Amino acid sequence: MPIVYIHGVAVRDDDPVLARSAKRFREVPWPTIQALLSQHVAPSLSDDPAGVPVMRIYWGDLGAQFAWGGRSLVSRPFEDAPAASSDDIAEGLRAKGIRNIQATVSALRRPLEDFVPVFLGDVLTYVARRGTADAPGPIPQRVLAGLETAAFAARTRDEPLVVVTHSMGGQVLYDVLTHFLPRMPQHRHIRVDFWCATASQVGFFEELGLFLESNPNHSEGTGVRTPLPPLAHLGGWWNVWDHADLLSFRADGIFDGVDDAAFFTGGTLASEHNRYLASVAFHQMLAAKIRGSLDVERRLPRST
Repeated sequence: MPIVYIHGVAVRDDDPVLARSAKRFREVPWPTIQALLSQHVAPSLSDDPAGVPVMRIYWGDLGAQFAWGGRSLVSRPFEDAPAASSDDIAEGLRAKGIRNIQATVSALRRPLEDFVPVFLGDVLTYVARRGTADAPGPIPQRVLAGLETAAFAARTRDEPLVVVTHSMGGQVLYDVLTHFLPRMPQHRHIRVDFWCATASQVGFFEELGLFLESNPNHSEGTGVRTPLPPLAHLGGWWNVWDHADLLSFRADGIFDGVDDAAFFTGGTLASEHNRYLASVAFHQMLAAKIRGSLDVERRLPRST
């Protein structure tokens, strides 16, 4: 049973500045996630847990890119700034107190500007450039290629395919399941047998109608909930969130039939968004959810 992990925004394997900033938000490194999935989830899914492929679909290099090197970020100085004149210096001496305050604010602002603009930029970049089934964007293409590899491994081992997403990774996978797979014949054979959407904004995006297949007829006003992704492409779906994680959202009451539940991680507001991924209890619960979902599927005839 292949286990696939799709990360969220502001993940860059080759950016030391962003990596240092991400530590403030307790980002969990991929080797840690991989080890926990292998140790606590794989054994409950296969008689050969060591043979269970645990892979990550990395798309951070396709996220936000600053065309001017981040010049819009206020806390970053630039070498080509105009030299100060004598009048500027005199004014600077008179306003030394104000300038000291500005320097202090910039020092406080810099760590946030190392992270938050990339965080928001990745979301905007994905939405603007995801494309459609006729012309998929680079991020959907990367995810589809990764799922093809995982689906091949699943068929080879005659085992189901499990996908775990974090944060924005959930929105990316939802678009793939509901739009790209059904509309691209070359990928229609791909089926995710169980999906865990961790700390996602899938419910939030659907309320705002931001998905490619969002339908205005699905709303509180019409009383019609959004159907789950097609059974041909998705089995079970567990959407998990935390009351203290301000970036996680419910899906219950929006999607018809989703397994939606809170999970208390016991972290701080700064760490809560990532803490699920470092929790042994979370991975143990994930394994139990997968077993239960697959047991139900085995007792039901599969339809399309």
